[in-house]
Amino acid sequence: MFEITHAMVAAIVRAIPSSSIMNMMKKKPAVLYHYPCPDGAFAALAAHLYFSSSSVPALFFPNTVYKPISPNNLPLHEIDDLYLLDYVGPSGFVQQVSSKVSKVVILDHHKTALEAPIEGENVSKTIDMERSGATIAYDYFKNKFLDNGLQLHREFERLSLLFDYIEDGDLWRWRLENSKAFSSGLKDLNIEFSFQLNPRLFEQLLSLDLESVISQGIVSLSHKQRLIEETLAHSYEIVLGGGAFGHCLAVDADAVAELRSELGHQLATKSHDLNLRGIGAVVYRVPELQNDQLVKISLRSVDSEDTTAIAQEFGGGGHRNASSFMLSSAEFERWKVIDDEEKANGDAPLGPKVTYRIPYLLRARRLQL
Repeated sequence: MFEITHAMVAAIVRAIPSSSIMNMMKKKPAVLYHYPCPDGAFAALAAHLYFSSSSVPALFFPNTVYKPISPNNLPLHEIDDLYLLDYVGPSGFVQQVSSKVSKVVILDHHKTALEAPIEGENVSKTIDMERSGATIAYDYFKNKFLDNGLQLHREFERLSLLFDYIEDGDLWRWRLENSKAFSSGLKDLNIEFSFQLNPRLFEQLLSLDLESVISQGIVSLSHKQRLIEETLAHSYEIVLGGGAFGHCLAVDADAVAELRSELGHQLATKSHDLNLRGIGAVVYRVPELQNDQLVKISLRSVDSEDTTAIAQEFGGGGHRNASSFMLSSAEFERWKVIDDEEKANGDAPLGPKVTYRIPYLLRARRLQL
């Protein structure tokens, strides 16, 4: 039988360059970024540009709000510094991982991150609700280039405007020229933002041409608006949290979930115009969860309406005008407001939280009189 001796192992080790051995043994930085979200993906791109230019191999993990990574799913023994971009993780996550890595760096802009009790000697955080995760990361890693005496990656300056467009859409400002067209065109490209599923992610983001993306978006915007209008026609009233947070409009959006932001904004406007809260609830299932008994509820709001308290109540998060959470479909059914006709036909959902009010369509007709 062939036997490997200590002498053979020693000979193999001597044959490997010492620099290669050190690289294999050295811990790596790890980046957890908000997924599936352009803001999170571009934040990760900023990190990629820095680490690749520094010849530092880094680990990248897409992190969802609906099924966040737990410490047990991370190779913490391989990680040196941990970067949390555009999402800090669920309650207690930072405290769990901070004791197992050298440093935790948080770059975020969500209200839930600002309010979370995140402390620790090796935890640093930059949380700015006036910027997006992508531009916060852009500035952070650009400064790391300069602070470490490295030559700034040429792509940083070239991509500056792309990062601005990502922020403009993520914060729902739409101040830049053709900003909505850019957002639409980027969606049309159907880029998979998971680095694990799409190892060419950063190549694809680096290859984006701003004018080409905008041109594509201009073509597709009118088609998407028709889909939104068709969906809005089927909106219905719900009692948020079973009554704790007032009433607003909701829509079922399994077929158009990728349009949830614009759909939710227009739904919130419609809700406000009907004397309900200026909040729109876009309801859809997440195929990756493989659970039809759960729905994701993406809230969008207008004006000063704050959605975060609602999302946090049900284990979610976000910021004032955009947040989300998961809920059982059975519980959500009990939030629906039914009219007298549905009640008479026995179509009312079972449960103690059913509420009976004038249907919003009837109220709308009265408002127009």
